[in-house]
Amino acid sequence: MTRRARLSEAGPAARLSSPSRRNPDPAPQAPEPGPVRTCVGCRATGLRSALLRVVLSDDGAGDPVLVVDERRRMPGRGAWLHPDQRCLELAVRRRAFGRALRHTGPLGVDVVEQVVTRLAAQDQPQHSTTVPGPTPVPTVDRESGLEADGYPMSTHR
Repeated sequence: MTRRARLSEAGPAARLSSPSRRNPDPAPQAPEPGPVRTCVGCRATGLRSALLRVVLSDDGAGDPVLVVDERRRMPGRGAWLHPDQRCLELAVRRRAFGRALRHTGPLGVDVVEQVVTRLAAQDQPQHSTTVPGPTPVPTVDRESGLEADGYPMSTHR
């Protein structure tokens, strides 16, 4: 029995497909640039650099408090959150911080709320209080053949 016969007896599912011109390998999916984390509020994934890391820290009196780890280097478990007020509200309503950080008991989110509010204010465009004046319109002196800037009227400069 030849090799071809053995493969055909095993069926088409037994054949190993190799890339060819007729059946090329599908294009490999490009990985995202960097580590991906899941927001505890909206449960959507995002780049680690785009999310805030929230950890439990001791407030000095022995009570654990939530702290935003700005440098993403503090020890311990971390919960990741988009810097968005809606994601924070969802995380608080779902009690996601306690589950993600494996802590039972109430947690204050005041510090996290201040940081999210500050970051949201930075992301919004700043509106100027001064009204810009009208843009100057170049004038042409028809008699002299010169424009207002002193150059001769021409299509080439």
